[in-house]
Amino acid sequence: MRLNNVLHYRDMRRYTKNPLEVKFEELLPLKLKEKVSGKGDRSKERACVHEISIMFACFKKNEFDQARCSDEITKFQACATKNYADKFKRKQDMLEGKISTGKDNLTPREINYLLKKYPNP
Repeated sequence: MRLNNVLHYRDMRRYTKNPLEVKFEELLPLKLKEKVSGKGDRSKERACVHEISIMFACFKKNEFDQARCSDEITKFQACATKNYADKFKRKQDMLEGKISTGKDNLTPREINYLLKKYPNP
């Protein structure tokens, strides 16, 4: 099958209102690719944003007096040290080749490792 047919398939098909009349045509093979890209790997959520916003609000309210905002500062520092420790642990696991199955989402590097280990038949 030519790629041109696949790209222009949407223009050629007829639309039907009854979903039971839709005929399935396999345009591309239904199998996994050999690897995944890491483009969507970056997390949208940044670490400790909530804590730093509370800390800056306290600074603004108290005219940037750090003595009055010591509780917020310690909470932000605790969050930052926890984030650095988690990041260091993930990096060490990556260097050792450990795969964190079941706990978190797999990284693209771990997915590619598993796809190489268990290829498509």
